[in-house]
Amino acid sequence: MDKIRIIPDRACQGEGISRGLARGLLVYYGDCNLTGEGMGIGSIALRDHEGTCFSRSWADSAETGVLRRTFTLDTRMRWGIHGKPSGILTRWIEKGISVYMLVPRLQSSIMVPVLPLRTFLCIHPMFETISPRGSVTFTYRVTGTFVDVHVESTLPVVPGDTLCLLNELSAAWFTAGWDGKKVTSPPPGWQKVGPGQMPDSLVDPVHRIRFCMSRPFVSQSVPFTVYRGREQSGDLCWAGFCLELGPLESLQGALEAWYRIGFTEGACP
Repeated sequence: MDKIRIIPDRACQGEGISRGLARGLLVYYGDCNLTGEGMGIGSIALRDHEGTCFSRSWADSAETGVLRRTFTLDTRMRWGIHGKPSGILTRWIEKGISVYMLVPRLQSSIMVPVLPLRTFLCIHPMFETISPRGSVTFTYRVTGTFVDVHVESTLPVVPGDTLCLLNELSAAWFTAGWDGKKVTSPPPGWQKVGPGQMPDSLVDPVHRIRFCMSRPFVSQSVPFTVYRGREQSGDLCWAGFCLELGPLESLQGALEAWYRIGFTEGACP
């Protein structure tokens, strides 16, 4: 089990579409970085009426056995044509993504015409610096191959905002699922997990690793949804779990969430 390392690799810039964005903890198997284009364990995105915000800056503090990382939401992803950002295009695509997430069985079919069309029209995501929307703090406690994640947000809320707590590694390694009894096909894009259910694990069959997430706990009467997903196409290559908090209307004090991410080696036949 000592081959799996879960560490805050501050020098890693990431890959693909997410290069340069602030990540959570990275996962290695020996010297192999299993994170790839994924956002790591415990990172943040915010969906609002204008699109999706990420972080490119953070501050760390550490105590014995605990790392605390505060992400500043200072970057907005916009979609552009021929290198020019378009607000209208961004809103259309963001609405399309919301619909896409509601139909997991059709996601693979939807992407067949979408990716060539994006390439033909030179439609690509772009990142621009914005006035910070606020900050969100993650506290990580690593015990062996398990990470206990505590999230605290005092972010000013605009009605309709959704906080996305991301736990993503590379789809190049995590190519299958695990239903508790056998290896299965990977999820088709984003797959909603039923209320109160444990999400099925993801599997790296090369290193024989299972990647799992516990049931989360969320403070206040905040609606939340767990998604399990995987995408490997074009400039996307991630597999993991997302805890969505919201849509938010108003908050009294800090919003908090707790969950555990775990890795089990050698558990897949």
